Amino acid sequence: MSERKLRYIMMLLIAIGLTMVSIGIYLIVFTEITITKGTDGIFTIAGLIAGGLFLSVPAKIYLTLQMMKYNDEKLRARNNHSNEN
Repeated sequence: MSERKLRYIMMLLIAIGLTMVSIGIYLIVFTEITITKGTDGIFTIAGLIAGGLFLSVPAKIYLTLQMMKYNDEKLRARNNHSNEN
């Protein structure tokens, strides 16, 4: 799998995760699912928020590490170029 495709998949996972977290927060704030469904409603909301965080956090870490790697390579190339002159 190419790096570009993997990066796209990670960004997609972040979007899906943030959507799940947003839906969970919407259900808490704007509905009465916790009252009408009781513990099942609470578990549903907790599952949405936890699942969204489970999807988005590792993807963010991966993308951050990739950006750091890219910046290190760019810095090394700049230093090598300045040392040659």
